[in-house]
Amino acid sequence: MERPCIEYISACACCEVFGEFVKSLGEQYQGKVDVKIYKAGEDFEYIKKYGAVTKSMLVINESKAVTKLNKENIRKAFEEAIKS
Repeated sequence: MERPCIEYISACACCEVFGEFVKSLGEQYQGKVDVKIYKAGEDFEYIKKYGAVTKSMLVINESKAVTKLNKENIRKAFEEAIKS
């Protein structure tokens, strides 16, 4: 069985703060959740999976997108990824 994963796609500079938060949670959940952070304009691997993104989002286990980003929702996403 593959480990749960969280992918964060940052579409704008103002959402970089959430990218740092995702990175810090990834360190806390190290070994439990794989974390990948993409930056629009720099990384392009996510486009094949999710298409062009105009709004920052968090993707849980390659299936559920969270677009209402705040620290509480990001924490919940990590917990949801682990449970599934």
